[in-house]
Amino acid sequence: MAADVDATGPTISLRARRVADLLAEWPRQRVQLEELWQLLDAADPAGRSTPGRRSVLADVIAELDHAGLVRPAGVRSWDRSQKPHLPRFVSLPASEPPKPAARMVWHHRLAWVEEARPSPAQRTHLESLNTWFHEHDHEDLPVIPHRERSVKIFGNEKVLDKLMGTALFGDGRLSLDILRARRVAPNFIVESLGHGPLLLIVENSDTFDSLVSALRREPGNVGLVGWGAGGAFEQSVLSIGRLTPAVRDVRYFGDLDAKGLQIPANAAAVAARGHLPTVKPAIGLYEAMFRYARPQPGQSRLAATTAHPIAAWLPPYLQNRAAEHLMRGTRLAQEEVGITELIADRRWRSDLE
Repeated sequence: MAADVDATGPTISLRARRVADLLAEWPRQRVQLEELWQLLDAADPAGRSTPGRRSVLADVIAELDHAGLVRPAGVRSWDRSQKPHLPRFVSLPASEPPKPAARMVWHHRLAWVEEARPSPAQRTHLESLNTWFHEHDHEDLPVIPHRERSVKIFGNEKVLDKLMGTALFGDGRLSLDILRARRVAPNFIVESLGHGPLLLIVENSDTFDSLVSALRREPGNVGLVGWGAGGAFEQSVLSIGRLTPAVRDVRYFGDLDAKGLQIPANAAAVAARGHLPTVKPAIGLYEAMFRYARPQPGQSRLAATTAHPIAAWLPPYLQNRAAEHLMRGTRLAQEEVGITELIADRRWRSDLE
C-alpha cells in the first residue's frame, strides 16, 4: 500500500491537491500514465474537454514531483508521442514503517474494524469516527443530510460519499442510520403523461421538452418524463419512490460522452442501494442518436481500459460503438435527436411501448 499523501504544502494548486488526495488511497506504489489520466479526470471533471489537457497533466505531475509526492519515471521511460512529453508512470513515496502506538479503544459500534483491515486512509477516517462516537450520544442527535454529518465528523463534506461505496458500509458495519444521517433526494422536474409505469429521464432540457411533446398524444407505457438536469440526477434519483403514479421501470437518455454515461451508471448504483427500480438505457433513443448524431470532436481521448468500463452501462451491442467515440475523443449530443427526428422516425419508441 502506498503511503498517504500530504498535499498541504503552500505551492500546490487545488487541482494537484485533488489528484494527491486520490493518490493517498492508491493501492500500489506505481501509477501508470493511463491511470494518471483517469485520476486527473476524476479530480477535474469540468476540464475534460479543455484544449491543452496534456499540458494540464504535465503541470500537475510537475507540482506533485516538486512537492515530493510522486517520483516520475526516468527520462528513457517517457511518452514522447506528443508534446509536452509525459512519464509513462510515476512512483509514490514508500510507506514508512508504522510507529508503535497505543492500542485503539474502538467504540462498540466499530468493534469490527480490525477484522475489516481498512486501508491507512480509511483507518484515519475511522479513528475520527471513533472519537465522534465516544463524544456523542448519537441516538439523541437529529437526522441531518449526510454531507452535513460528514463535515461535522471528518471536517470534510465529501468523506462519507467516498466511504459509502466501500466495504465499510454494510450489514453489521456502518450505515447512515447509525450516523444519524440521510441522503438528500431533491425532486427533479417531471411531466405527467398518463398512468403508465415507466419513467423516462432525459439529461438535457431541450430534449426533455421535445420528448414530452412527441409522447403526449401516444405515451405508451411512459407515465412520466423527468428532466435529470445533468449530474443532479445522481442525487435526485432517490426521489423516484415519491412519484405518482408509482414507477416500476426507469429508462434514461443522455449525451454519449464520458460524463453522459457515468451519470446514469452512478445513479443506477444509488438506486440499487435504495432498493429502487433499475436505471436502464432508453435503447431506442440511443439507437436513434447513433443514426442521426454527428460526432463532435474536442473530448479527451480515453484509453481502451477506461473507455470500455464507462460504456458498459449500455447494452452489449452498443458498447463497442460508444467506446470507439470515447477513445477517439468524440461525442454525440442528444439534441441531434430533435423534435423533427422524433416525429418522423418512430423506431425510438420500441422499448417504451
